[in-house]
Amino acid sequence: MGWLGNAAVAVAMCASGCTAPVDAETPADSQPAADPALAAINGLSAINGLSAINGLSAINGLSAINGLNGAGLASGVGLMTSKEGRDTVSYMVRCALPLGHTIVKTDQNNVSYTFLGAIGVAPEWESGTCGADCQENVSACMLAHVNTTGQHIALWLDGDNPAIGWGRSSLFPYQEGSFFGNIFTSPPKAYYCNGKDFDLGVVPGRLGVGQKGAPYTNPFGASAYCQSSCTAAPGSFGGDGYQSCADYRHVITVWRNFDPTINYKICNRASGTCLDTWFGQTQPLAKVVASSFTGAASQKWHIVQVSPGKYKLVHSASGNVLDVLFGVTTDTIIYKFSSAASQLWTFIPTGEGYYRFTPANNPLGSLTSSLLSTAELLYSGSKEQQWVVAPLP
Repeated sequence: MGWLGNAAVAVAMCASGCTAPVDAETPADSQPAADPALAAINGLSAINGLSAINGLSAINGLSAINGLNGAGLASGVGLMTSKEGRDTVSYMVRCALPLGHTIVKTDQNNVSYTFLGAIGVAPEWESGTCGADCQENVSACMLAHVNTTGQHIALWLDGDNPAIGWGRSSLFPYQEGSFFGNIFTSPPKAYYCNGKDFDLGVVPGRLGVGQKGAPYTNPFGASAYCQSSCTAAPGSFGGDGYQSCADYRHVITVWRNFDPTINYKICNRASGTCLDTWFGQTQPLAKVVASSFTGAASQKWHIVQVSPGKYKLVHSASGNVLDVLFGVTTDTIIYKFSSAASQLWTFIPTGEGYYRFTPANNPLGSLTSSLLSTAELLYSGSKEQQWVVAPLP
Protein backbone atom coordinates (compact mmCIF):
# COMPACT_ATOMS: atom_id res chain seq x y z
CA MET A 1 0.00 0.00 0.00
CA GLY A 2 1.11 3.63 0.46
CA TRP A 3 -0.18 6.74 2.21
CA LEU A 4 -2.20 9.67 0.87
CA GLY A 5 -1.44 12.87 2.70
CA ASN A 6 -0.69 16.56 2.29
CA ALA A 7 2.04 19.06 3.01
CA ALA A 8 0.50 21.16 5.78
CA VAL A 9 0.65 19.75 9.26
CA ALA A 10 -2.62 17.81 8.89
CA VAL A 11 -3.35 14.29 7.74
CA ALA A 12 -7.05 13.65 7.72
CA MET A 13 -7.49 10.42 5.83
CA CYS A 14 -6.63 6.78 6.27
CA ALA A 15 -5.81 4.57 3.32
CA SER A 16 -9.37 3.28 2.95
CA GLY A 17 -10.80 6.79 2.87
CA CYS A 18 -11.94 7.09 6.48
CA THR A 19 -11.77 10.61 7.90
CA ALA A 20 -10.07 11.33 11.20
CA PRO A 21 -11.28 14.07 13.55
CA VAL A 22 -9.17 17.19 13.61
CA ASP A 23 -7.70 19.06 16.57
CA ALA A 24 -8.82 22.56 17.43
CA GLU A 25 -5.96 24.35 15.67
CA THR A 26 -5.85 22.34 12.45
CA PRO A 27 -8.47 22.78 9.70
CA ALA A 28 -10.21 19.67 8.44
CA ASP A 29 -8.98 18.34 5.11
CA SER A 30 -11.03 16.46 2.56
CA GLN A 31 -9.17 13.75 0.68
CA PRO A 32 -10.24 11.25 -1.96
CA ALA A 33 -10.09 7.62 -0.94
CA ALA A 34 -6.62 6.23 -1.58
CA ASP A 35 -6.10 2.86 -3.22
CA PRO A 36 -3.83 1.13 -2.61
CA ALA A 37 -1.15 3.40 -1.13
CA LEU A 38 -1.10 6.00 1.60
CA ALA A 39 -2.24 9.57 1.10
CA ALA A 40 -1.46 12.58 3.25
CA ILE A 41 -2.05 16.32 3.35
CA ASN A 42 0.80 18.75 3.82
CA GLY A 43 0.84 22.23 5.20
CA LEU A 44 3.47 22.32 7.93
CA SER A 45 5.02 25.69 7.09
CA ALA A 46 7.95 25.25 9.48
CA ILE A 47 9.09 22.87 12.17
CA ASN A 48 9.06 25.05 15.26
CA GLY A 49 12.12 24.69 17.46
CA LEU A 50 14.30 23.17 14.75
CA SER A 51 17.60 24.99 14.33
CA ALA A 52 21.11 24.23 13.16
CA ILE A 53 22.25 24.18 16.78
CA ASN A 54 19.54 22.26 18.62
CA GLY A 55 17.53 19.31 17.42
CA LEU A 56 13.79 19.12 17.99
CA SER A 57 14.11 17.03 21.15
CA ALA A 58 16.91 19.10 22.67
CA ILE A 59 14.54 21.90 23.68
CA ASN A 60 10.83 22.69 23.64
CA GLY A 61 9.73 20.28 26.37
CA LEU A 62 10.11 17.29 24.04
CA SER A 63 11.94 14.10 24.99
CA ALA A 64 12.60 11.04 22.86
CA ILE A 65 13.34 8.89 25.90
CA ASN A 66 9.82 9.17 27.33
CA GLY A 67 6.39 8.37 25.92
CA LEU A 68 4.35 11.21 24.43
CA ASN A 69 1.45 10.41 26.76
CA GLY A 70 3.77 10.93 29.72
CA ALA A 71 6.91 13.03 30.11
CA GLY A 72 7.82 12.78 26.41
CA LEU A 73 5.89 15.99 25.75
CA ALA A 74 5.64 18.49 28.56
CA SER A 75 2.57 20.66 29.11
CA GLY A 76 2.84 24.38 29.70
CA VAL A 77 6.32 24.88 28.25
CA GLY A 78 8.22 24.85 24.95
CA LEU A 79 6.22 23.70 21.95
CA MET A 80 2.93 23.93 23.83
CA THR A 81 3.24 27.68 24.40
CA SER A 82 2.70 28.91 20.82
CA LYS A 83 0.46 28.12 17.87
CA GLU A 84 3.49 27.33 15.73
CA GLY A 85 4.79 24.94 18.36
CA ARG A 86 1.41 23.26 18.70
CA ASP A 87 1.24 22.90 14.90
CA THR A 88 4.55 21.07 15.07
CA VAL A 89 3.18 18.81 17.80
CA SER A 90 0.07 18.20 15.73
CA TYR A 91 2.07 16.90 12.77
CA MET A 92 4.43 14.99 15.02
CA VAL A 93 1.57 13.13 16.68
CA ARG A 94 -0.19 12.56 13.34
CA CYS A 95 2.98 11.01 11.97
CA ALA A 96 3.92 8.96 15.02
CA LEU A 97 0.62 7.55 16.24
CA PRO A 98 -2.03 5.54 14.40
CA LEU A 99 -5.58 6.62 13.73
CA GLY A 100 -7.75 6.61 16.84
CA HIS A 101 -4.90 7.40 19.25
CA THR A 102 -4.71 10.83 20.89
CA ILE A 103 -2.42 12.94 23.06
CA VAL A 104 -3.86 15.61 25.37
CA LYS A 105 -1.61 18.43 26.63
CA THR A 106 -2.08 21.93 28.01
CA ASP A 107 -0.49 25.28 27.19
CA GLN A 108 0.98 27.81 29.62
CA ASN A 109 -2.55 29.03 30.42
CA ASN A 110 -3.76 25.52 31.22
CA VAL A 111 -5.87 25.39 28.04
CA SER A 112 -6.18 21.80 26.89
CA TYR A 113 -5.40 20.60 23.34
CA THR A 114 -6.04 17.19 21.82
CA PHE A 115 -3.67 15.94 19.11
CA LEU A 116 -4.76 13.12 16.86
CA GLY A 117 -2.79 10.23 15.45
CA ALA A 118 -3.26 9.34 11.79
CA ILE A 119 -0.36 7.56 10.08
CA GLY A 120 1.37 5.63 12.87
CA VAL A 121 5.02 5.36 11.80
CA ALA A 122 6.18 5.22 15.45
CA PRO A 123 3.38 3.82 17.65
CA GLU A 124 5.93 2.82 20.31
CA TRP A 125 6.45 6.48 21.19
CA GLU A 126 2.96 6.79 22.63
CA SER A 127 4.06 5.24 25.91
CA GLY A 128 7.69 4.25 25.43
CA THR A 129 11.08 5.34 24.15
CA CYS A 130 11.57 6.74 20.64
CA GLY A 131 14.84 5.14 19.57
CA ALA A 132 16.92 5.69 16.44
CA ASP A 133 14.48 3.96 14.07
CA CYS A 134 11.54 5.79 15.60
CA GLN A 135 13.33 9.14 15.27
CA GLU A 136 14.19 8.51 11.62
CA ASN A 137 10.63 7.46 10.83
CA VAL A 138 9.06 10.50 12.49
CA SER A 139 11.67 12.82 10.96
CA ALA A 140 11.07 11.56 7.42
CA CYS A 141 7.31 11.82 7.87
CA MET A 142 7.40 15.37 9.22
CA LEU A 143 9.84 16.57 6.55
CA ALA A 144 7.63 15.04 3.87
CA HIS A 145 4.73 17.12 5.18
CA VAL A 146 6.44 20.50 5.06
CA ASN A 147 4.82 23.03 2.75
CA THR A 148 6.53 26.40 3.09
CA THR A 149 3.35 28.23 2.04
CA GLY A 150 1.31 26.42 4.68
CA GLN A 151 -1.15 25.20 2.02
CA HIS A 152 -2.81 21.81 2.25
CA ILE A 153 -2.14 19.78 -0.90
CA ALA A 154 -2.76 16.07 -1.42
CA LEU A 155 0.34 13.87 -1.68
CA TRP A 156 1.07 10.17 -1.96
CA LEU A 157 3.68 8.68 0.39
CA ASP A 158 5.77 5.54 -0.12
CA GLY A 159 8.24 4.06 2.34
CA ASP A 160 9.52 1.02 4.19
CA ASN A 161 7.51 1.69 7.34
CA PRO A 162 4.59 -0.78 7.48
CA ALA A 163 2.20 2.05 8.32
CA ILE A 164 2.96 3.52 4.88
CA GLY A 165 4.29 0.71 2.68
CA TRP A 166 5.03 0.55 -1.02
CA GLY A 167 2.56 1.04 -3.86
CA ARG A 168 1.64 3.58 -6.50
CA SER A 169 -1.57 5.45 -7.38
CA SER A 170 -2.55 6.69 -10.84
CA LEU A 171 -3.92 9.80 -9.11
CA PHE A 172 -0.36 10.84 -8.22
CA PRO A 173 1.84 10.27 -11.29
CA TYR A 174 4.81 12.53 -10.50
CA GLN A 175 7.67 11.50 -8.19
CA GLU A 176 8.51 14.70 -6.30
CA GLY A 177 11.35 13.64 -4.03
CA SER A 178 12.41 11.71 -0.95
CA PHE A 179 12.87 12.87 2.65
CA PHE A 180 15.08 11.48 5.40
CA GLY A 181 17.28 12.36 8.37
CA ASN A 182 16.97 12.77 12.13
CA ILE A 183 15.64 16.11 13.34
CA PHE A 184 15.87 15.02 16.98
CA THR A 185 19.66 15.03 17.12
CA SER A 186 21.88 18.01 17.85
CA PRO A 187 22.55 19.37 15.33
CA PRO A 188 19.47 18.14 13.46
CA LYS A 189 19.81 16.28 10.17
CA ALA A 190 17.04 17.25 7.73
CA TYR A 191 17.47 16.08 4.14
CA TYR A 192 15.76 15.62 0.80
CA CYS A 193 16.75 14.66 -2.72
CA ASN A 194 15.00 15.26 -6.03
CA GLY A 195 12.64 12.69 -7.46
CA LYS A 196 12.68 12.07 -11.21
CA ASP A 197 9.67 14.40 -11.67
CA PHE A 198 10.50 17.10 -9.11
CA ASP A 199 9.89 19.86 -11.71
CA LEU A 200 6.64 18.37 -13.04
CA GLY A 201 3.15 18.56 -11.57
CA VAL A 202 4.41 21.43 -9.42
CA VAL A 203 2.36 22.75 -6.50
CA PRO A 204 2.92 25.68 -4.13
CA GLY A 205 5.38 25.29 -1.27
CA ARG A 206 6.96 22.05 -2.48
CA LEU A 207 10.07 20.93 -4.38
CA GLY A 208 10.43 22.34 -7.88
CA VAL A 209 8.97 25.80 -7.29
CA GLY A 210 11.97 27.71 -5.95
CA GLN A 211 11.02 26.76 -2.40
CA LYS A 212 12.22 29.25 0.20
CA GLY A 213 12.64 28.72 3.92
CA ALA A 214 12.52 24.91 3.84
CA PRO A 215 14.16 23.16 6.81
CA TYR A 216 15.92 20.54 4.68
CA THR A 217 18.89 20.46 2.32
CA ASN A 218 20.03 18.04 -0.38
CA PRO A 219 23.18 16.32 0.94
CA PHE A 220 24.10 15.08 -2.54
CA GLY A 221 24.02 18.55 -4.16
CA ALA A 222 21.27 21.10 -4.71
CA SER A 223 20.09 19.59 -7.99
CA ALA A 224 20.98 15.94 -7.30
CA TYR A 225 18.49 13.17 -7.96
CA CYS A 226 17.72 10.44 -5.43
CA GLN A 227 18.25 7.72 -8.03
CA SER A 228 21.94 8.58 -8.21
CA SER A 229 22.65 8.23 -4.49
CA CYS A 230 19.89 6.19 -2.80
CA THR A 231 19.08 2.47 -2.71
CA ALA A 232 15.83 1.65 -4.50
CA ALA A 233 12.95 -0.14 -2.81
CA PRO A 234 13.15 -3.92 -3.02
CA GLY A 235 11.91 -6.15 -5.83
CA SER A 236 8.92 -5.05 -7.86
CA PHE A 237 8.68 -1.83 -5.83
CA GLY A 238 12.00 -0.52 -7.15
CA GLY A 239 10.29 2.31 -9.02
CA ASP A 240 8.18 3.41 -6.06
CA GLY A 241 10.84 4.96 -3.86
CA TYR A 242 13.95 4.28 -1.79
CA GLN A 243 14.73 2.09 1.19
CA SER A 244 17.83 4.03 2.21
CA CYS A 245 19.66 7.28 1.48
CA ALA A 246 23.14 8.04 2.78
CA ASP A 247 23.25 6.44 6.24
CA TYR A 248 19.49 6.63 6.82
CA ARG A 249 17.41 3.47 6.58
CA HIS A 250 13.98 5.05 6.75
CA VAL A 251 13.07 7.21 3.76
CA ILE A 252 9.69 8.56 2.64
CA THR A 253 9.19 9.23 -1.07
CA VAL A 254 6.47 11.67 -2.10
CA TRP A 255 4.36 11.49 -5.27
CA ARG A 256 2.06 14.30 -6.34
CA ASN A 257 -0.21 15.65 -9.04
CA PHE A 258 -1.36 19.09 -10.12
CA ASP A 259 -3.63 20.55 -7.47
CA PRO A 260 -7.13 21.12 -8.95
CA THR A 261 -8.01 23.81 -6.42
CA ILE A 262 -5.33 26.36 -7.32
CA ASN A 263 -4.67 28.58 -10.33
CA TYR A 264 -1.86 27.91 -12.79
CA LYS A 265 -0.36 29.90 -15.61
CA ILE A 266 0.60 27.96 -18.74
CA CYS A 267 3.35 29.63 -20.73
CA ASN A 268 5.11 28.86 -23.98
CA ARG A 269 8.80 27.97 -24.06
CA ALA A 270 9.57 29.86 -27.29
CA SER A 271 7.74 33.13 -26.67
CA GLY A 272 7.12 33.26 -22.93
CA THR A 273 3.52 34.19 -23.62
CA CYS A 274 0.76 32.47 -21.66
CA LEU A 275 -2.59 30.90 -22.43
CA ASP A 276 -5.36 33.51 -22.45
CA THR A 277 -8.64 34.20 -24.18
CA TRP A 278 -9.08 36.83 -26.86
CA PHE A 279 -9.59 40.15 -25.02
CA GLY A 280 -10.31 38.16 -21.86
CA GLN A 281 -13.58 36.79 -23.23
CA THR A 282 -15.38 34.15 -21.17
CA GLN A 283 -18.22 32.92 -23.39
CA PRO A 284 -18.18 29.47 -25.02
CA LEU A 285 -16.31 29.44 -28.37
CA ALA A 286 -14.03 32.30 -27.24
CA LYS A 287 -10.68 31.90 -29.00
CA VAL A 288 -7.65 30.86 -26.94
CA VAL A 289 -4.55 32.94 -27.60
CA ALA A 290 -1.07 33.40 -26.12
CA SER A 291 -0.32 36.80 -24.58
CA SER A 292 2.12 38.41 -22.17
CA PHE A 293 1.25 37.50 -18.60
CA THR A 294 -0.43 40.27 -16.62
CA GLY A 295 -2.16 38.28 -13.91
CA ALA A 296 -5.57 38.78 -15.49
CA ALA A 297 -8.27 36.28 -14.52
CA SER A 298 -8.47 35.14 -18.14
CA GLN A 299 -4.86 33.88 -17.90
CA LYS A 300 -5.51 31.57 -14.96
CA TRP A 301 -6.33 27.89 -15.31
CA HIS A 302 -7.26 24.96 -13.11
CA ILE A 303 -5.77 21.59 -14.05
CA VAL A 304 -8.10 18.74 -13.15
CA GLN A 305 -7.41 15.05 -13.73
CA VAL A 306 -10.44 13.37 -15.33
CA SER A 307 -8.92 9.90 -15.66
CA PRO A 308 -5.38 8.55 -15.35
CA GLY A 309 -3.17 10.60 -17.66
CA LYS A 310 -5.99 12.80 -18.98
CA TYR A 311 -6.77 16.31 -17.75
CA LYS A 312 -9.19 19.10 -18.42
CA LEU A 313 -7.80 22.66 -18.44
CA VAL A 314 -10.46 24.80 -16.83
CA HIS A 315 -10.51 28.51 -17.64
CA SER A 316 -10.73 30.04 -14.17
CA ALA A 317 -12.60 33.15 -15.29
CA SER A 318 -15.41 31.23 -17.00
CA GLY A 319 -15.45 27.59 -15.95
CA ASN A 320 -15.20 26.56 -19.60
CA VAL A 321 -12.40 24.25 -20.73
CA LEU A 322 -9.69 24.24 -23.36
CA ASP A 323 -11.07 22.57 -26.49
CA VAL A 324 -10.38 22.15 -30.18
CA LEU A 325 -12.98 23.96 -32.27
CA PHE A 326 -15.69 21.43 -33.20
CA GLY A 327 -13.15 18.79 -32.24
CA VAL A 328 -11.78 18.68 -35.78
CA THR A 329 -10.13 22.01 -36.67
CA THR A 330 -6.77 23.36 -35.56
CA ASP A 331 -8.21 26.34 -33.66
CA THR A 332 -8.34 26.17 -29.87
CA ILE A 333 -11.22 27.65 -27.90
CA ILE A 334 -12.91 27.43 -24.52
CA TYR A 335 -16.17 25.53 -24.34
CA LYS A 336 -18.53 23.85 -21.89
CA PHE A 337 -17.10 20.59 -20.59
CA SER A 338 -18.73 17.52 -22.11
CA SER A 339 -15.97 14.90 -21.71
CA ALA A 340 -15.35 15.10 -25.46
CA ALA A 341 -11.97 13.67 -26.49
CA SER A 342 -10.94 17.10 -27.79
CA GLN A 343 -11.28 18.43 -24.21
CA LEU A 344 -9.10 15.77 -22.59
CA TRP A 345 -5.39 16.59 -22.67
CA THR A 346 -2.36 14.45 -21.97
CA PHE A 347 0.75 16.15 -20.60
CA ILE A 348 3.89 14.57 -22.01
CA PRO A 349 7.16 15.76 -20.42
CA THR A 350 9.68 17.02 -22.98
CA GLY A 351 12.49 17.73 -20.51
CA GLU A 352 13.62 20.65 -18.34
CA GLY A 353 10.17 21.01 -16.78
CA TYR A 354 8.27 21.50 -20.06
CA TYR A 355 5.30 19.57 -21.45
CA ARG A 356 3.70 18.77 -24.74
CA PHE A 357 -0.11 19.03 -24.50
CA THR A 358 -1.87 16.46 -26.67
CA PRO A 359 -5.68 16.15 -27.09
CA ALA A 360 -7.16 12.67 -26.75
CA ASN A 361 -8.78 12.86 -30.19
CA ASN A 362 -5.42 13.32 -31.93
CA PRO A 363 -2.42 11.59 -30.31
CA LEU A 364 -0.13 13.09 -32.97
CA GLY A 365 -1.27 16.64 -32.29
CA SER A 366 0.10 19.23 -29.88
CA LEU A 367 -0.97 22.58 -28.51
CA THR A 368 1.10 25.15 -30.43
CA SER A 369 1.75 28.86 -29.98
CA SER A 370 1.81 31.01 -33.11
CA LEU A 371 2.10 34.79 -32.79
CA LEU A 372 -0.88 35.75 -30.58
CA SER A 373 -2.91 32.62 -31.31
CA THR A 374 -2.80 28.96 -30.33
CA ALA A 375 -3.66 25.93 -32.41
CA GLU A 376 -3.56 22.16 -32.27
CA LEU A 377 -0.97 21.08 -34.83
CA LEU A 378 1.06 17.98 -35.67
CA TYR A 379 3.84 17.64 -33.09
CA SER A 380 7.29 18.48 -34.47
CA GLY A 381 9.27 18.97 -31.24
CA SER A 382 9.55 22.74 -31.66
CA LYS A 383 9.73 25.05 -28.65
CA GLU A 384 6.43 26.59 -29.80
CA GLN A 385 4.87 23.26 -28.77
CA GLN A 386 6.41 23.10 -25.31
CA TRP A 387 4.77 24.64 -22.25
CA VAL A 388 5.71 25.28 -18.66
CA VAL A 389 3.05 25.11 -15.93
CA ALA A 390 3.54 27.27 -12.84
CA PRO A 391 1.28 27.66 -9.79
CA LEU A 392 0.10 31.17 -8.96
CA PRO A 393 0.03 32.71 -5.47
